Amino acid sequence: MPPHKINLVEAADQKIRKVFDPHIAGDVNDAQVKIAKFGDVFDWHAHDHEDEAFLVLRGRIAIDFRDGTVELGSGEFIVVPR
Repeated sequence: MPPHKINLVEAADQKIRKVFDPHIAGDVNDAQVKIAKFGDVFDWHAHDHEDEAFLVLRGRIAIDFRDGTVELGSGEFIVVPR
């Protein structure tokens, strides 16, 4: 049986009902691909032992770093190093 494909936009629309209620879309080796909806503000935090990736499906987000802000729009992707 071949692997199944997932449309992330459709999965987000069908599974996510509230802001930042992440759902696992799939597993890749020792990592998970999660989908979530973001609201106005999400608390700044850091991961000491792992990188974090963000792919914007729709809309825009701004990610604040110690030395500035990066804005992402639909279709844009960033890896935030640990």
